[in-house]
Amino acid sequence: MGMGYNARGEGESRPLDILTVLVILLTVLVLLCYGVIFFQPRIFFNPFKPGPSAEEQLAALLTSQAPPPGTPATPTATNTPSLPPTWTPTATGTPTNTPTPTNTPTNTPTPTRTPRPPTATPIPPPFTKYGDVTYTKYDKTPGTGCWWMGIAGQVLNRNGDPLADSNLRVHVWGGGFDGQSTPGQYPAYGPAGWEVYLGHHDQEEEWNVQVVHVNGTPLSPVYKVKTTSDCNSNLVLINFRQNRGY
Repeated sequence: MGMGYNARGEGESRPLDILTVLVILLTVLVLLCYGVIFFQPRIFFNPFKPGPSAEEQLAALLTSQAPPPGTPATPTATNTPSLPPTWTPTATGTPTNTPTPTNTPTNTPTPTRTPRPPTATPIPPPFTKYGDVTYTKYDKTPGTGCWWMGIAGQVLNRNGDPLADSNLRVHVWGGGFDGQSTPGQYPAYGPAGWEVYLGHHDQEEEWNVQVVHVNGTPLSPVYKVKTTSDCNSNLVLINFRQNRGY
């Protein structure tokens, strides 16, 4: 009975041994596959192989854009932007502290006087009074006494010499009286003497005396002369002189 038991036991264990050997072989084969997959993850029998690598994607892209075989590639002109001139930084000034402005008193401007326009220099008349007006007693005509009264004098040129010019007149008027005398007509007062008789000596009046041209053009200012009732001052003397430039 013992022998029979062993023979049946060995016969029953042989299929198990074969199955065990197969399991071991399959296990070794699976480990080998895993090892190959580990080193070559993209092997054909890897059901979970990763996607294409970056190199493969780039190669595929270049392959898709490559022209067909036998077609020459036409270069495409591309605009190459020109580089800007080299910029050289410039040194900026070092900021300085700006002083705070202070209020300084301002001087009130002094009003300036507006300059007056230059006045024209008056042109002197041809003749003006020469010296002072003097009073004396008339003694030129004997026997006239104190009843005589008049105005007389002389006309001089620019050099102070007598100017007996027949084109000149000495005009005397006032109080309804009007008279004239020519220089040189009365030499008793000098070579260019003149005289205008006014009447009685007691006439205390104001008279106008002026040098004029024979045609009546004024040649001197009008001078005011007063006579008195004094018998010793019945002759009024006034001289005229020609101004330079005439």
